Amino acid sequence: MPLQISRNDIQKIKADAIVDPTDVFLSGSGSIDARIHELAGEGLEEELSSYERLEPGKAILTKSYGLKNCKYIIHTCGPHYIDGDHEEEKILASCYKECLKLAKEKELSSIAFPLIASGTFAFPKGKALRIASDTITDFLIDEEMDVFLLVYDKESFDSANRLYADVKDYLDQNLKPRKRKEISETGPRPNKVPYSKPSLLKEETTEEMELSAPYFAMAEKERFEPDESFSQCLIRMIDERHMKDPDVYKRANIDRKHFNHIKNNAAYKPKKVTAVALAIGMRLNIEETNTLLERAGFVLSRSSKFDLIIRYCIEHQIYNIFDINELLFREDQQTLGC
Repeated sequence: MPLQISRNDIQKIKADAIVDPTDVFLSGSGSIDARIHELAGEGLEEELSSYERLEPGKAILTKSYGLKNCKYIIHTCGPHYIDGDHEEEKILASCYKECLKLAKEKELSSIAFPLIASGTFAFPKGKALRIASDTITDFLIDEEMDVFLLVYDKESFDSANRLYADVKDYLDQNLKPRKRKEISETGPRPNKVPYSKPSLLKEETTEEMELSAPYFAMAEKERFEPDESFSQCLIRMIDERHMKDPDVYKRANIDRKHFNHIKNNAAYKPKKVTAVALAIGMRLNIEETNTLLERAGFVLSRSSKFDLIIRYCIEHQIYNIFDINELLFREDQQTLGC
C-alpha cells in the first residue's frame, strides 16, 4: 500500500528506512529518539558526531546499525510549536519532504514515519496529521514508494473535525439496535421459538475483510455468477470514463505493479478493501460501486460500520482516499488500498 496509517512501533515495523524525530543537536533525548539511539548503539552515536547541528526542517541519513527492522535511519528535526505564526507548518512539511527526498535518492522502496513534532515539540496532533498526509500524498502522485505513517492514539485526529462529527452521527443513526417485532399482540406461543428469516447480508469484521474469501451477499437477490470478471468490469469502467490507469491506481492508494496484476488477470478476486479503493479511485456512485463489488462477490450493506462509512463518503462525494482512510482508522476499520 503506498500510504498506510498504522498503529505500530517505529522500532518494530519493517521498512527500508525509519524516520527518527530528533532535535537540532541530534541528542537522542526525545522518547522515540532515545529509543532509536539505544537500539542502534555506539555506531550511530559515532556517525552522528560528525554533524554539529541539524536545522529544523532538514534531514540526514545514517546506517541503521543495531536496528534490525530497517536498513537506514533518516533523522529530521521538527519545529517547536509556538502559536502557528512562526512558519511551524512550513517547517514540518519540509521535514517530510526532505526525508522522502533522501529515501528517493537511495532508491528505497519503503519508509516509516512517526507523527513528527507532535510529542515534546507540542505540535497540535490534528494539524500534524493533516500536514503529514498532504505532504506524503503530494509526493506519491509522481513517485512509487510504500509509506507508513504511525499514529498511536485517536487524539491525533482533530476531534473538532466537522466531517468526522457528521460521519459519527450517520453511524449512530444507522447502527442503532433494532427492536424485535412481536409475532402477535399476545406474543409468541408457549414452547414455540419465533421464526426469524435469515439475512442474506453478512457483516464483515476487519479481520474477515482481510482474510476471508469473497462472498456474494445480495439482499433480495439470488446469488449469481457475473457475466464479466472483476478485471473486465474494471477495464470497462475505466474506458467509459476516459481515465488513465495512473489516475485510478494513485487515487485508489494502490501501487502500479499490483494494479497491472489486477487488470491482466481475469481470474483475480480482490479483497473487499481493494475493490472499494478502486471504486473510490474511479469516483463511482453507489450503484456503480455495487456493480463493481458484485464482480468480486461483495456488496455495500447497511449493517456494517465499514460499509456505512464508505456509503456516507460516496453519497457525499468524498473521494479523497486519505480523508476516507482517516475516518476508517478512527473507527478501527481496515483502511483502503493494498
